[in-house]
Amino acid sequence: MAQKKPIKPVPKKAISQTKRDYTLILLWVMIVVVSAIRYRLVAVPFERDEGEYGYIGNLFLHGVAPFKDAYSMKLPGTSFMYSIIMLIFGHTNTGVHTGIVFINAATMYFLYASFKKIFNPFIGLATATIFGFMAIGLVFDGFAAHATHFICFYSSIALFFLADYMKSGKPLKVFLCGLMLGMAFLMKQQAVFLILFGGLILLVYLKTEKKQSFVEIVKKLLPFAAGVFIPYIIVLLIVAATGEFSVFWLWTVKYASTYEAVKDMHTIVLLFNSTFLPAWDAFYHLWLIASAGIIVLYNSPFTRFQKIFAALYVLASILVVSSGFYFRQHYFIALLPAMGLLTGIFIEYVVKLIKALKSPYVPVAALMVIVVFTIYVNNVYYFKYSPRTVCDIAYWGNPFNQAQEISKYIKDRTKDTDKVAILGSEPEMFFYADRTSATGYLYTYPLVEKQPYNEAMQNQMISEIEKNKPAYIVFCNVAYSWLVQPGTPKNIFDWGDKYFHQYYVPVGFADFFTNKGWQMYWGDDVKNRGGQPESTIIVFQRNGNKQL
Repeated sequence: MAQKKPIKPVPKKAISQTKRDYTLILLWVMIVVVSAIRYRLVAVPFERDEGEYGYIGNLFLHGVAPFKDAYSMKLPGTSFMYSIIMLIFGHTNTGVHTGIVFINAATMYFLYASFKKIFNPFIGLATATIFGFMAIGLVFDGFAAHATHFICFYSSIALFFLADYMKSGKPLKVFLCGLMLGMAFLMKQQAVFLILFGGLILLVYLKTEKKQSFVEIVKKLLPFAAGVFIPYIIVLLIVAATGEFSVFWLWTVKYASTYEAVKDMHTIVLLFNSTFLPAWDAFYHLWLIASAGIIVLYNSPFTRFQKIFAALYVLASILVVSSGFYFRQHYFIALLPAMGLLTGIFIEYVVKLIKALKSPYVPVAALMVIVVFTIYVNNVYYFKYSPRTVCDIAYWGNPFNQAQEISKYIKDRTKDTDKVAILGSEPEMFFYADRTSATGYLYTYPLVEKQPYNEAMQNQMISEIEKNKPAYIVFCNVAYSWLVQPGTPKNIFDWGDKYFHQYYVPVGFADFFTNKGWQMYWGDDVKNRGGQPESTIIVFQRNGNKQL
């Protein structure tokens, strides 16, 4: 009788690895579901910020230096990311939004990988999953390619390197962590609070976990600091080398420092309620669970360092959202990874509390129930609304759907070398028309804000338009496009009234009525206009141009 070969025992390490793999499989399932929902909405038209990023990103692709032909108080990081996305997916709103599908998927993966190492695989899965489903939320304008998506992208990579550093202690890892947080800052300046978090949590880790001396801690933090500053220093060198440093400094430092933040508590509360209450309605169950996560954090089954990490991360995320006390819808996206972390913490606390729920699959089952309920609550938006309907619901009263038609009209009747001016804050029209602005002012908000440069800015915009003689001027008599503050100069309106009548003829109108939406009129249809619209956009063509 033949002797049987002995069965080789399965290494313990392989067994434990198999037990952990199910979270990674579920992560990819969640990424696929979230990505499919996002991809269904890639055709949603651009809003203003996206138009600015897209237009400036396109200038970068044509070799135009930052701040040369487009003024902005924002650092050029997000526009740079748009450039990369447009190179891969095309120079359209659909192409950019397709890029965000992949950016969001990568963010989910890095959140999982980071929190898996810092906490455990389930916390990683919970953080990534809750972030994914909330970050596409209609109430956060999550379908749009806002800077906050890129903040989350780079900060999630930073956390990944931070977790690696805690395992390996290699200086390169802490340098890369700082570098990614420096990139997050280039996306939007509010990310400075995440940089502070990164430095502080490294300090706590080195002091409490590694028992390092003050001198040793300083040495370990130097690579982190170097990484943080390198992206900003590169921008400084570029704008200095291209001769645009004075413009850069005016907009990102001088004007930005005078940018009037909300100061009185009554207005702060109104702004907070206007954005948070809709967010509560859409995700009330997640806000409740995350709030419970804060309450039980101290008694949760984690180490002291993990609890400190969670508390500081949540605080930093709240500060990012609260910067300036404006509470824009998309600002909340920066808080959503913390929401996922707190959700995971609460679930693990409940499982620990109830001894009968000791199975490792119970937390995941609870998370999946929460996901299913989230999909149910938001199913109409996730699966039924068309891209144009989503745009109307999110931005009612704004001309973002109509901007595509207006821009096509201008593009079809101009040459590549023709310039266009927009009196109003609608840079998405420059992007769609693929025409250069006759002025560096893509937004007119600064011109009518209470800040010391408003009148000089109005005069500069007027001078640039008169010098460049745009083939078309679009005047946006839309409140959201100006947000005129009381007591500010009105020179640009007085000038426009005279300049338009002297050198331009109206060729198209877009009228907005609350009960009917936007109505478009071109050519002979203009005589059919009627009623008293609440907002109007007038397209002017320069006299002497051939009417096509």
